[in-house]
Amino acid sequence: MATRGHPHTASADTRHTYITHLIEAGFDPLFVQHQVGHDHASTTAIYTCVSSDLRTRTLRRVLDATVDVALRPGRSS
Repeated sequence: MATRGHPHTASADTRHTYITHLIEAGFDPLFVQHQVGHDHASTTAIYTCVSSDLRTRTLRRVLDATVDVALRPGRSS
């Protein structure tokens, strides 16, 4: 049984859930990496699986911003 405390004392499923929730809540990825004690972002990424809803919202936000800039009056081509 995993003990309470540092995420590395928990199961892989618990680490996965913890990291995913932090990323989806908007925490800085470097903060999340340090929070779980990983030296490399690629290690943290192994445990990250954001929801399709977050992926869709993030893509929508980026696309909207890109379109806004492209359609801004006075923009040079």
